[in-house]
Amino acid sequence: MLIRLAIAWMLGIVGADGLRPATGWLWAAAGLGLLAALVLRGRRLARGRVAALCLLCAALGGLRYLGSLPTLGPQSVAALVEQGTITLQGSIAGEPRRSEEQQRVVLRVETATINDATTAAEGLALLVLPPYPAYAYGDRLLVRGELHQPRAAERPGAFDYRAYLAHRGIFTIMQEPREVHLLAGTNGLAPLAALLAFRAHCQAILLRTLPEPQAALAIGVVLGIQSSIPDEVYQSFSVTGTSHILVVSGWNFTIVASMLGALAARLRLGRGATLALALVVMWVYAIFTGASAAVLRAAAMASLAAVARASERSSEPWHLLLGACWLISLADPHTLWDLGFQLSALATASLFAYGQPVADWFSRRRPFTWPVMAPISEALVATFAAQVLTLPLILYQFGNLSLVSPLANVVIVPVVPFAMGLGALALIGGLLWLPLGQWLALGAWLPLTWIAESARLLATPRWAAVQIPPFPLWLLLAGYTLLALHWWWRHRRGCATIAPHADGAW
Repeated sequence: MLIRLAIAWMLGIVGADGLRPATGWLWAAAGLGLLAALVLRGRRLARGRVAALCLLCAALGGLRYLGSLPTLGPQSVAALVEQGTITLQGSIAGEPRRSEEQQRVVLRVETATINDATTAAEGLALLVLPPYPAYAYGDRLLVRGELHQPRAAERPGAFDYRAYLAHRGIFTIMQEPREVHLLAGTNGLAPLAALLAFRAHCQAILLRTLPEPQAALAIGVVLGIQSSIPDEVYQSFSVTGTSHILVVSGWNFTIVASMLGALAARLRLGRGATLALALVVMWVYAIFTGASAAVLRAAAMASLAAVARASERSSEPWHLLLGACWLISLADPHTLWDLGFQLSALATASLFAYGQPVADWFSRRRPFTWPVMAPISEALVATFAAQVLTLPLILYQFGNLSLVSPLANVVIVPVVPFAMGLGALALIGGLLWLPLGQWLALGAWLPLTWIAESARLLATPRWAAVQIPPFPLWLLLAGYTLLALHWWWRHRRGCATIAPHADGAW
């Protein structure tokens, strides 16, 4: 039931984005669904009642999406596009995204000045600034430049940067302002500012305890920051299909949950105290590592699993996945358009749906039946099973097909927990006393070097990855429809089961 209702909710959100129906129609559909669900009772009418509840959820999902759309009034900064040189004043709304060439800052606009006339303004504007001086969340800025609309898709099916920013409430962009001034004071949530400042301090500690590119990799797997990873290093991971290890994922939360469970057992904490500790630590860690949509999905799944364990209820993986997606889209419906969230959710669903069939296939073939091949077989099963649902979307978005991805995942992925654990240990040591962190970093250097060098060597051949020609959206949707029908057919035959290692992919 939960799975169907969650899917109906998300389909309602997507449908509302494409059709933009009047809210009156959605309220009528919600009322009809609620009324039918109350009337249709009994076993014979069970399917009708489920359909009515799905209609109710779809209508409510559409209403939630329409209610999240910003109102572009006369004071909106979006109304100032293409009006020449403008001076904006406001505060930085989130953590800036930095790279070697630039930093992208989202400014929450407070006032706008045109032709020496200053008026109140509202809304968000994206600023593309030089990498230095580095700005932080809450800083107040005065910028002078020209506002433009973000670029739209060049062809049907191509990446639409304008739509990407619109789902984040951003409708204007200022490329390289002529003037940028840091104003006195700050404007933001003090706890969030302190947490992000501590995160920046942790990044500086790792940069001082490890050489490059090991430091950048440690910052990625421990802190979830990719901006410090050199372009050539990131390209190696992209070619080998191992970019997923550079971001915080469900794997990190599995490790954190295991550590918290061991700590609670050692301290002999009660069930309620253990649950509270787990929820607080996991959500602080999620915010600490950037609170991306994929991280929030993993945190939500881990939290639901912790609640299920504390209440001694079963934590069926499909319910956890769809429940997490439901909660996240309830908080922010636009999350469904986040590519990182899409790939994260699809990878988890793919492990649940195809983990066991892929494992059965490997278990019947040599040399994977040999006991010594067990670690390699498990890595291959996870790699192939996760790519069943993620590969079509990757090919549609990037057109990059990695031919060395299975081998790269076998070589690199088993080492990641050691890199993460030892990197975190070096960070803790460095926070206590920098020389201690530098000594402890010697242990983290080896797995980090293995990861970096393996990716570099496997990305060297020209045939390591090939580019697939662009294909239309309808072909992508047709492919997923066929995969869904195939899974449904296997499920009807009783062949679809949950992979035993799926929890580790959260």
